[in-house]
Parts: sequence; C-alpha cells; structure tokens
Amino acid sequence: MKLKKAANISSLLTIRVADAECDLYFPDVVDDILLFTNQYDDYYVLSGGSNVIAGKIGKPVLYMGNVISGSDTDDLGEFSVKVFMPSWVSIASLLNYSITNGLSGVEFMAGIPGTVGGAIVGNAAPAGDSWDDIVAVIYVVQDGEIYPLVPEYGYRTLKNKPEKPFVVYGCELILVKDTPEGVRSRILHYLSKRPRIKGYSAGSLFKNPEGEKAGRLLEAVGMKGFSVGGAKLSENHANMVVNCGGGRYDDFCRLRDTAIGRVRERFGITLEPEVKFWS
Repeated sequence: MKLKKAANISSLLTIRVADAECDLYFPDVVDDILLFTNQYDDYYVLSGGSNVIAGKIGKPVLYMGNVISGSDTDDLGEFSVKVFMPSWVSIASLLNYSITNGLSGVEFMAGIPGTVGGAIVGNAAPAGDSWDDIVAVIYVVQDGEIYPLVPEYGYRTLKNKPEKPFVVYGCELILVKDTPEGVRSRILHYLSKRPRIKGYSAGSLFKNPEGEKAGRLLEAVGMKGFSVGGAKLSENHANMVVNCGGGRYDDFCRLRDTAIGRVRERFGITLEPEVKFWS
C-alpha cells in the first residue's frame, strides 16, 4: 500500500476544492484495506469524491480508486440475479454493466456521479427512489475484518450504519432480468429529468426537509446564484453547489452557513447538509 503525505486531492473531488489536502493511502488489494482498518480507528474513505467538500484534513484518507477486484453474478431464477459489485465501481460503469447484461433496477441513478459504495451508504437517489429492496447485503470492513450488513434505509441515509469509521468493500444487488433496450430506455428517461449543472459540482448542498424542497427555500431567500469567493449556488438550481473558480474550503463553509442562517431566519427550518464537509 502506498502513502502520499500532504497530498493535494482537489483533482479527486468533483467540486475541485483548491486547498483540499491530506495524508492519502492507496490500497492495491483487499488485504491492504484490512491492514489499514486494523491500524487506524479514525479515518475517511474517498472513492468517487462526488459528495465531499474537503479542506486540510487532520486524519488519514483511504483512496479506493486503485483496488483490484471484479463483479460476480449468480442466477436466482427466471426473473432476477444477484450481483456482487465492488464499492469503488463508478455509477456510470454500473449503468453500462446493467445495459450490457440486460439487468434492471438501478436506472434511477442515471446522471448521478460517484461510486457504488458512496451511493449505497448515503442512499443517493432522486426523490421517490431508493436503494431499498435493491441492496441485499453490504460488505463492511472494520477493525481488520469483513462482515455482512443487511441495510436498513431511510431518506438519504443508512439507518443501521456502524458507529465507528468503516470501509465498504462491496455489496450484493438484486437486479431484474430485462433487455438491454429496455434498460437503456429507462436510463435515458431518468437522464432527461436531471438538472444540467455547468462546472465542477458536489451536487445538492442540502437534504430536503420533510415535506419541503431545499431548492425552493434557498431560492426564496435569494441564494440562487449566490457566491462566497469561489463557492456558489447554481443559477440553474438553488441547491446545487458549484466551484466557480478557485473555491477554497472556507468559501464553501461560509456559503453553507449563510444559506442555513437565511433559511432559518425566514422559515424557522434548519437545513441539513447533504454534502460531507471534511477537515
């Protein structure tokens, strides 16, 4: 396993925070992950970097982009299959896999960046969709051991997530047999509904409060297109956070805090970040 001290990880984050820095570990095989989790009990795990805004991070970061492993498929009968998918596989690659093999169930993720691991832990999905009933088992690495976890999902969360830091090694997905054409058609349908955001982005800055839309609240308090330094809320969607040029960690923190303060003052609602802030 390789280590790069004080590595600038801007290029590993979809929002490209200029001053993102950490001690970055590169596991090559699963045994490296086991050794890492046995050695450290406080760390972050980075893979697709699509839902992270980071500054100077004071704990080790495990980068999952170079691990060697593959998927595996078991036939469950006439209608469905069980697929083991490594956590570091990108959502785009998962969708290509589902088209190639004519397997339905994950089309709702079309146009959403990131990796399988991040998506299944954060229950990343458009409104009305969920990984519930798709993910049968999540394989978790913690304290040098791998164990299975049957997920319990809530809105944008894994409700039975381990309390201590952990690494997702992979998962078993239950997918439905279909045709490549049918899967491709549904993927295009979901893509047509995704907002078009220009530039580097981490997606939605805040979760939707119960019964409300964060984007509507933010637009109502004048946050659409609002910027702090290089951090900005998109002019196309008030809840989409973007880097409009050289954005630093403190810029994004001040943007977040300004948005929370304005919405709380106007509506009495405290927005909860969906993006993870690491420091």
